[in-house]
Amino acid sequence: MDLGIKDKVALITGGSRGIGKSAAIELAKEGCHISIIGRNKKALRETEEELSSYNIKTVSISANLETAKGVQKAVSKTLKKFNKIDILFNNAGHSHPCTPISATDKEWESILNIHLMACVRTCRLVIPGMIERKWGRIINMSSMHGLSPGLGVPDYSTAKAAVINYTNSLAMEYSKYGICANSICPGLIHTEIWDKYADSIAPQYNTDREGIFKITTKRASAVKRYAHPSEVGKVVTFLASECASFITGCPIQVDGGALCGIEFDYDKQK
Repeated sequence: MDLGIKDKVALITGGSRGIGKSAAIELAKEGCHISIIGRNKKALRETEEELSSYNIKTVSISANLETAKGVQKAVSKTLKKFNKIDILFNNAGHSHPCTPISATDKEWESILNIHLMACVRTCRLVIPGMIERKWGRIINMSSMHGLSPGLGVPDYSTAKAAVINYTNSLAMEYSKYGICANSICPGLIHTEIWDKYADSIAPQYNTDREGIFKITTKRASAVKRYAHPSEVGKVVTFLASECASFITGCPIQVDGGALCGIEFDYDKQK
């Protein structure tokens, strides 16, 4: 299937690892030129080298997207390289374990800046060009916790809920210009964020990372497994394509059925 996005330019935040890297690869396969943003310069170089094998143009930019200055740097350097941005995938983020009252103001500010304000700031800079060209795709990373809060990540859940609301506001305002805006709500995806989070909470449950994975897949996935980042990357690529031209303002669940219903497990031996 031709997705109709050859020679489109995609800016991907958090693009050197995990879901961001997988989305970059899938978009590169479709002939998109790619700008990846991140903090780890070594990971950025390695990913850019991998992307170049698809015979596309690439640029990697090290920037702190928790700041307006960092967002400005990412967007301006991308525009300097490609002169346009057709597809924006706001994917950068992080989390930490806390309770609704234990997270500090500084931690709340960090979470809101990287998850919500990075979306707001990139969209401010990118959407005017999309309006001018009468075409654009915005995909903002939310989470299943943006739809239903997760225990132990209240600041993250709050930020992700705000991302959904903000993305829907974008769709209402700008879809008439050929700009489709959607949020992605992944469930259990085997990424570095999940590895770090599992390591951080494992001691309180007297287990290790793998033990946490077993618990979560049993309780938070109808398919009883974690997804590979590429399974989300393919969805991102579809939403970025001409095939998704009538899909806008939607929180797309890629959660393995985590939120489809309440499961009662009566077999304690499982």
